[in-house]
Amino acid sequence: MTRIETDSIGARELPEASLFGVNTLRATENFDISPLKIGNEPAFVRALAAIKKAAAKANGETGVIPHTIRNAIVTACDEILAGQHHGQFVVDLLEGSGGTSINMNTNEVIANRALQIIGHRAGQYDLLNPNDHVNSGQSTNDVVPAAVKLAVLEKAPLLLSSLAHLAEVMQQRAEAFGNVLKIGRTCMQAAQPMTLGQEFEGYSSALFRARDKIRAAVEDLAVLPLGGTAIGTGLGAHPGYKEAVYRHLSSDIGLALRPADNMFDGMQNSDSFARVSSEIRIAAEVIGKISLDLIILSSGTKSGIGEIKLPAVQPGSSIMPGKVNPVLPMMMQQVAYAVVGNDAAVSLASMSGQLEINHFEPVIASRMFDSMDLLTRGCRIFADKCISGIQALEEQALENLMGSSALATVFVPKFGYAKVSKLVKQAEAEGKLFIDLLVEMGLLTKEEVIDALRDAANPQRTA
Repeated sequence: MTRIETDSIGARELPEASLFGVNTLRATENFDISPLKIGNEPAFVRALAAIKKAAAKANGETGVIPHTIRNAIVTACDEILAGQHHGQFVVDLLEGSGGTSINMNTNEVIANRALQIIGHRAGQYDLLNPNDHVNSGQSTNDVVPAAVKLAVLEKAPLLLSSLAHLAEVMQQRAEAFGNVLKIGRTCMQAAQPMTLGQEFEGYSSALFRARDKIRAAVEDLAVLPLGGTAIGTGLGAHPGYKEAVYRHLSSDIGLALRPADNMFDGMQNSDSFARVSSEIRIAAEVIGKISLDLIILSSGTKSGIGEIKLPAVQPGSSIMPGKVNPVLPMMMQQVAYAVVGNDAAVSLASMSGQLEINHFEPVIASRMFDSMDLLTRGCRIFADKCISGIQALEEQALENLMGSSALATVFVPKFGYAKVSKLVKQAEAEGKLFIDLLVEMGLLTKEEVIDALRDAANPQRTA
């Protein structure tokens, strides 16, 4: 069974069972560019449906659409919000119409499902129309960016929770490693004594800060361009619509949403997306740096630093027996690279808006959703399969510390600069470790040396 629908370009045949219409069909043919369709992003589909539901309520309240049509649209939207019909959202997320095809896919699915709800066939648009009823008081230009913002707001709690989980697991390791002495390094050279716990405390603190920065940036997304229609004037929206649509939308999704202070600014600029994307990128960079540190610290005890041991989650080589690679930190490095690239795309798209709107919100949405999903999943895996199982190799860490001439600085207050300098030169001349020379000469016992190193790692302990 098929049906015929006509648009301004001409008539097309569609499967009778499809809820999308001719505009959507043309978009699937014109923009089949990626495997990612809007139906693959449930948060985005729900956001679009929530906006259409609130708009129908507002238009019913102001008398723009009849009560029967209002109820049918609301019911159709409720079905979508409950997870139904997402397979009918078939337009590519990277469509090239600045969001028009995304908006029309939504309008057509809702209109056709609403027609079925009131006992008519899909495509009977003289009774209930995608443009005149579902899209009343709206434009692609205010609906799509508003929906992207709502989708990011929905996805953000999971991302924030994953970052907090990673930070908490890192803090647990910090507490477990609180007494593990090691050498701190700057410029990849030995610097001063510290504990492994202090190193992990730094990681945890950075992750919590990244979480908080993202949360603060995301809060700005509660400011929407909805009600601006095409360019910010609100032309096409009935008096009372704007106030009503925000009231209903805020109530329906449980967020305090408000219109932009200046609707022209709200329509023209995408800086709020760029700001959130930037903070997500920074979080990924923090995790990428931590991952690299863990790779370095876990490098083999005989051929590298070897102060920690990462969980062995899989064999590391198809040719070298027994080799285990730091695959999870390497995974997170690649996640970081991808997020950095995504942010570059968001930045370019935000910069490239033209005059009264930004036509590139589809790619902004695509890249931001990808970054959020990558970090949300990645942080959980990283925390649970890698960080939680890290072991400290205390003996190796202490050996690396005791073998460093950088420790000489620790003993300057006790013996004086001149004497310590002389001892360093003597140790080098005799091919001995500086610490071993101190013990051999009876200046300190090994226990006193370790106590001095603990004091140096925690100056507050002796303050």
